[in-house]
Amino acid sequence: MCLPSSGSLSLRVARQDALWLFPHHGPQGLAGMSTAVAPRTSNMQFPPSELASLAVEPLMTRDFETRPGSVYARLRGRYGPVAPVDLHGVPVWLVLGYREVWEVLRDESKWKKNVQHWRLLREGLVPSDWPHLPAYQVSHLLLSDDQERKATRAAVDDALGPFQDTRAPQSWDLHKAISRHADELITFFADGSDSGWVDLGAQFARPLPLMVVNRLFGFPVDQGDDVFMDSWRMVDGGPDAGAAVGRLVAATTELAAYKRENPGDDLTTRLLATDPPLTVEQIGLELYAILVIASELVSHAITNSVLEVLDGEAGTQAALMAGPTEELVNRVHIASPPWVNLTARYPVADTDLGDFRLAAGDMVVPSIAAAHGDPMFTTTNSYERSVSSRAHLAWGTGPHQCPGRELADMIVTTAVGRLFERCDFELGLPADQLPWRSSTYVRGLKSFPVRFRMRARQAPVPLSPGLPVPAPAPAPGLTPPSPEPAAAPAQPARPRSALWRFLASLRRG
Repeated sequence: MCLPSSGSLSLRVARQDALWLFPHHGPQGLAGMSTAVAPRTSNMQFPPSELASLAVEPLMTRDFETRPGSVYARLRGRYGPVAPVDLHGVPVWLVLGYREVWEVLRDESKWKKNVQHWRLLREGLVPSDWPHLPAYQVSHLLLSDDQERKATRAAVDDALGPFQDTRAPQSWDLHKAISRHADELITFFADGSDSGWVDLGAQFARPLPLMVVNRLFGFPVDQGDDVFMDSWRMVDGGPDAGAAVGRLVAATTELAAYKRENPGDDLTTRLLATDPPLTVEQIGLELYAILVIASELVSHAITNSVLEVLDGEAGTQAALMAGPTEELVNRVHIASPPWVNLTARYPVADTDLGDFRLAAGDMVVPSIAAAHGDPMFTTTNSYERSVSSRAHLAWGTGPHQCPGRELADMIVTTAVGRLFERCDFELGLPADQLPWRSSTYVRGLKSFPVRFRMRARQAPVPLSPGLPVPAPAPAPGLTPPSPEPAAAPAQPARPRSALWRFLASLRRG
């Protein structure tokens, strides 16, 4: 049995003697840090924990949805850098300390990701309807270990390389495409007006990364639109989300088979050309995982970055706007990362972490957001240095660090830059009334209503073929007037796509 919370205070004294100092200077920041961690000075030994028998509080509460920072602080004050919590009826360890999160993420020999290592699952103690179980049972790079991970990671890194290398023409072309798609969406929601209302989440931040993925993967146009819509159904977790996941995996697998016969200059074709080769089925799963990351994390990083500017005082806004967009996005990665908690790890042996002794096979959830709130990380000096050195964990670290992090940051910085170059924004609701999603892993807004005002008039950006002409968007909470009859569009290049019809419906309310 683990020690009760009253024993945590004395054990934290031992942790002070093992204070972990990390460098913030130099071009590599934490990337050049040794993975060695100062040993604990205490020789105390603790029996393996019986996590399932602990009286733990549920993590998924209204407080966690609206004020997750306060929940992390309360748990840290009660338990230290590792806390037992209830996650939808299942007991897990939540890792709160920056040092402890870093330790778990960096050492693959001690901390595994394959769900087969989860002791409760092996013992048949996880309910079959546990909401996160289906996602953990999909086999792809992000949930694999050791040689399987290394082989797949090498293939994915090689295939993504030209799209993330700023010296490669594929990266240049993709950057131009991101800018063009961002301008298309801005032109669309503005609809020729100097000002108006827009939901920046649904009408910009969600479609943009999926449009980029469409180009990156090499989807045929019509199939790409269907994938956009199923991605949203999957992310929203509605009644048809399970079927949407099946269709997404089927779509990416079919794409891999199609590209085998019809190669192009795209990620799918490059994955097919890796040596040793991946199967069509495995490529489909890897493309699915990349699609999920793009639809979830990139879209929320965009809206979180805009909110960071709009929610600040005038002086803070001016300072953020005056600096490089990359620094703004980096600040958001620290203060409001979209990926708040990572997928679970499982210790291969009984091990000490924080003030507890964890049993082999316990579920351990590293929290990026909590680690960024660790007093060790957020002291004034270290915080300011971390902004420059990019010492954050927003894309993970170690062997499972996000393979597409440069691509993700390219999309986010380009999108945020184009928004503020072309528009001024005001919040449509007080910041404390904005609706946040209830999610274990993602921190993002359900909707993001803002008022926009176009800056100096620019030449119109051509819209995608078949783009409908929408009615102006209403202000939040107001019923839109009946739209005037629109003139018939001049012979579109192809029928209106599902994506653009959906965006048009949002404009009409």
